[in-house]
Amino acid sequence: MEIETRHLRMVKAVADEGSITRAASALGTTQPALTRQLRRIEDNLGGPLFQRSHAGVEQTPLGRLVVGRATAVLSVLDTLKTDASSLRTAPAQVRIGVRFGNALVGLIRGLRATLPSTEIVTESETRIDGLLDLLGSHRIDFAVIHEYVGNEIPLDPRLLVRPVGCEPGFVLMSADHPLAERGELELADLADETWLLSPLDVDREADCMTRICWDAGFTPKVGHYLSDGLSVELIRAGEAIALSTPTNRDSGMVLKPLAGTPMQVRRLLLTERDNPFAEHLDKLARFTADVLTETLERQPVYRSWVERHGPLATARPRA
Repeated sequence: MEIETRHLRMVKAVADEGSITRAASALGTTQPALTRQLRRIEDNLGGPLFQRSHAGVEQTPLGRLVVGRATAVLSVLDTLKTDASSLRTAPAQVRIGVRFGNALVGLIRGLRATLPSTEIVTESETRIDGLLDLLGSHRIDFAVIHEYVGNEIPLDPRLLVRPVGCEPGFVLMSADHPLAERGELELADLADETWLLSPLDVDREADCMTRICWDAGFTPKVGHYLSDGLSVELIRAGEAIALSTPTNRDSGMVLKPLAGTPMQVRRLLLTERDNPFAEHLDKLARFTADVLTETLERQPVYRSWVERHGPLATARPRA
């Protein structure tokens, strides 16, 4: 009789369970049938693999050798099957859509570690609704979006969601601004300022801004709805101020915390439930969250803020 994979699984089951009866149950067979098969295996290998004890069975020296080799062989075979299955079924390309560079870096690192042979293609869409549309139409596999706490985005139940970070909203202003030397700012102190916001089709920043300013007792004067490149030049020149997360490090500008943290920005990693890469979502979320955390911790004004207030929770409340 040649030793086969099924024989190795029998021997390992007896060793794991410490009992022929329990091993038979785990293998879906009967105790007499397993006993007969075990005797044939022992005859082939030249000696007993187990001896009876008061608790069941114990391995003999030969048994320990065989169980050790069986464990190693079965581990290799099981890994081979998993790898071969992944190679057959995984698409050759994974497409992602991310608006912010630090989240993009984290997601790419995660994909390279998890799917090293899969080509990564990045979609340039920056609108939140656009990214959600691309996910829903299967044109991208993963997206990292942001939402404002208190102005959450309703998400399709077919999406799997993992929070990867939550950041306080700061105010970005020129280094020459009269309030640039202050510590934390009251939002009400900025009632007379000209604000610059993201274009209305990008995200819900305008809705968040209206809400938090209303709570602070004023209506914001919004003079500009501009994309990142143009907005930086206006803010640096002192023509406007803007809401910003603490990751901004452009020279000529300063970040100022807002007292009471009226704005919080939550980042979410999304994929569809039936996406072939969905099984890797948790691992990718850890990589993305790690890079976001590293980016924040390199920002002195954020480190100082965390020392006073502690980090924000990332969990997204569910309906």
